[in-house]
Amino acid sequence: QMDDGSRNLLIEKLSKVQSQLPPKDTSYVSVTLRLADLLSERARIGAMKELEQGCTDCTAGAKDRKSAIRFYTEVVDKVSLNAKGKVLIQLGHLSQMNQNEAKASEFYRKALNEQVAPEVKAEAHLALGEMAFKARNFSEAISQYNRVLDIPAATSRGLASYRRAWSNFNMGRLDEAQKQMEEILSTPALLTRTGVAQAQVDPQFQEEVARDYATFISKGNITTAKIESLFKLSPESIRVANVQSLATESERVGKKAEALKIWQYVYPSLTKAEERLSSHAAQAQLYFDVGDRKSALSEFTKTMDAMAEKNACAAAQCEEIRRRVRQFIVNWNQLEKKQASPELLQIYAIYTERFPDDLDMQVFAGQLAKDKNELAKADAFYAKAENILAASKADATKLESILLLRIEIAESMKDDQRMTAAYESYLKNSPKQTRSFQVRYQMARAQYEKNQYDQAAIELQKLALDPAGDVTIRKQAADLSLDALVLLKDDTRLQAWSQDYSKTFKGSQKEFSQISQKTVLTKAAAAASTDKALAYKELEKFNPEDASAEDKIKFYKNRMILADDLKKYADVQTNADLLLKQPGISAEDTELAWAKKAHVAELRLDFPTAITATEKLQKAYQPEAKALKLALFSELAGQDRPDRYVQYLKLAKDSESQRMVATELVRKSKNPEKEIENLKPYLIKSPEVLARLYTEIQAKNLASPIGKKVTGNDALKKTSSGQLLTRIEFLKSFDQLKAKIAASKLDTTNDRKLVSSIKARAALLEQLEAKTKIAIDSADWTSQLVSIDTLAKESDRFYQELMGAPMPDGLSDTEVQEYMNLLSNQAAPFQSKAMAAKDKVDQFWKDSAWLPNLKKSWAETELRSLTSVEIKALQAIASTENQAQLASLQQETVAASNAARPAAGDVAAARRKVYQQPTDR
Repeated sequence: QMDDGSRNLLIEKLSKVQSQLPPKDTSYVSVTLRLADLLSERARIGAMKELEQGCTDCTAGAKDRKSAIRFYTEVVDKVSLNAKGKVLIQLGHLSQMNQNEAKASEFYRKALNEQVAPEVKAEAHLALGEMAFKARNFSEAISQYNRVLDIPAATSRGLASYRRAWSNFNMGRLDEAQKQMEEILSTPALLTRTGVAQAQVDPQFQEEVARDYATFISKGNITTAKIESLFKLSPESIRVANVQSLATESERVGKKAEALKIWQYVYPSLTKAEERLSSHAAQAQLYFDVGDRKSALSEFTKTMDAMAEKNACAAAQCEEIRRRVRQFIVNWNQLEKKQASPELLQIYAIYTERFPDDLDMQVFAGQLAKDKNELAKADAFYAKAENILAASKADATKLESILLLRIEIAESMKDDQRMTAAYESYLKNSPKQTRSFQVRYQMARAQYEKNQYDQAAIELQKLALDPAGDVTIRKQAADLSLDALVLLKDDTRLQAWSQDYSKTFKGSQKEFSQISQKTVLTKAAAAASTDKALAYKELEKFNPEDASAEDKIKFYKNRMILADDLKKYADVQTNADLLLKQPGISAEDTELAWAKKAHVAELRLDFPTAITATEKLQKAYQPEAKALKLALFSELAGQDRPDRYVQYLKLAKDSESQRMVATELVRKSKNPEKEIENLKPYLIKSPEVLARLYTEIQAKNLASPIGKKVTGNDALKKTSSGQLLTRIEFLKSFDQLKAKIAASKLDTTNDRKLVSSIKARAALLEQLEAKTKIAIDSADWTSQLVSIDTLAKESDRFYQELMGAPMPDGLSDTEVQEYMNLLSNQAAPFQSKAMAAKDKVDQFWKDSAWLPNLKKSWAETELRSLTSVEIKALQAIASTENQAQLASLQQETVAASNAARPAAGDVAAARRKVYQQPTDR
């Protein structure tokens, strides 16, 4: 070793000597090598000094290195083989320092091609490996490092192993890199950068490798086995710190669950209080990151408990932990801004309990509790914040805000005690008193709401007359003070204060003149609950001209309701009409007014008005009920509006109601035959109703073929109306056959014609018998009676005509007797039939039910045209006594029908009475 001055002097002298020596001089090589060595050393020391001074563009030593390279190159081929390898290595180093990587690589490779010592080769391979590593050619670097490791005498096996592991890591071979790190840490011979195989372990290098091993683990799949491996292979001095570092790194790269696992593993080894404190803080954050809010709360609680322990951490460290957990809470709050979890509020409570002087956190906690509607907790946090600010007097604006928030919370909770405390606290602690007037008003209002009207009125009057107060609030105070007087029934002060206010509040004179009107409404409202008549009388004092638009609406509405309750229906209509004319009337009041009008109009049988009012109603009825109501009112009002019933049919869900309405529509239609087909879907489910309607249509037009829709349908034919139509159809058909038989005569002109006419008559009687059998099978009384009666009479007539027919000419007495016997035998069956049928007819007329049943049928006037066909058929065969019964039947029914109709004048008089007194039974 020598100082800079001695070195410089020696370099100067050797330079002169070297320049003067002949190249072939025996000392030339040794002098040149020594000069090159000195220049290299001076360059190294100059570069180090420059680095120590913090250079950015470091150029010191470049010139000396260049000279040294020139001298080494001049003699490299002249030195011994052993020295040559070292010179080539030195040339490579110097070239690298002078940024000539290509030349450096050339020198290193030349050294490898020479017969040099193994350690020299190892150094060359290491240098080439380092160059490849620097150039990020990791594959080449690994190749060179492996060659170093293949040389047992290499002095840099530890460094080569270390660099090889990093190369694999950089190439993404995490498993291989981790195994190589594990090998280094478990092999003492490799735990030094430059020593020989048996050298002592370099603690600094060992710690560096262990830390990098932690980095390698953090990038891969972190298992418990890997964590244990790191713990065991790390030097004892940094073992715990290294695992903690792995946890921190894992957290940094986003492996939250793995970081949590690492902390849990290392926690039992943490002997220092500050380490355990940091662990709890870290685990709290990690549990939150993985979504386990309860565990995060648990670890946070442990953190706070640990901080409370004596000597848990140094002041600076405690402050750092406090800062971390505070930021942890703030971040949590920001992440859950819209919907905070219950644990967050608990954490705020724990933190503020531990650090009660943290103003911002008290405020944050208060805001969170307020957002979660836990108002009592919010108020507690804000109260602490208020105390801090009131004591420090540092931030008047914030204190003002906190005081107002406490008022807001107390008012939201409707907690009288809290409100009073909040108001008083504001007046006491507010440095700005910006809302003191409003607070005084709220305190007075609170007294009002507690029914302390006298005290409230006095305080409110003071506020109303205070010129320094907010005009709007003063006006509110004035209004409320007068309301208090109204409730106190203090008319004297009410009058005096109203006059004062009308002078004080310019532009509000009219409003205060309306106070008396409000008083009327108030008194009427109070009376209405006990004495509606008194309330109604009180409203008579109200003067709408002096009232506000709002009070006019209240007046007409209340008067309308009370009039309805008191059955003053004319007043109901009048006040409803006046209410509807008021501007600004609400939809609800509009609905109520029209409902009252509709109700009263219906009671009074004023159906046109009922229609108008009901049409205006929006909520009183379901659509189908409203449609039916309007249809009924239209009918009762004499309006021809079948479309209203059709609208109801479309909306209704009750099939029975639909059928009833459809039936009425058919009956009242100008074209019932068309209408019944349109409405058939509503009628088809009731054959009785449908058949009845067809029958009524047939009765109005006997020539219509519509009756066949009934007689041709089995379901309709079985109904009472179907039976009637079937009977009438039978009687019509039977009349034709009866007339044909009645017109039939025996032709006695000659024997041939006589025989022919006998056969024709017999055929007609067979048809009559068939018809009679049909009647009997139908079990219809009229059809049976008419057909059997005709059968009896026609059979007897045929018998008589047969027996009275002239005999053929030229017969002997014997032949005459034979002819008469033969004729008697042929005519006898008809005689028997006539006698049997006559007996049946007598039995039918003796049936006691025929006359009441016929009366019942005749009473149905809409079917009388059909019933008359039946009566006509019976009259044709009835006895004198029965004829009289049939005639009286028709006369009695018509008379009864005429007698049932009241006079039009009587109806009109009755309607007038109903209009005047609709509830008088």
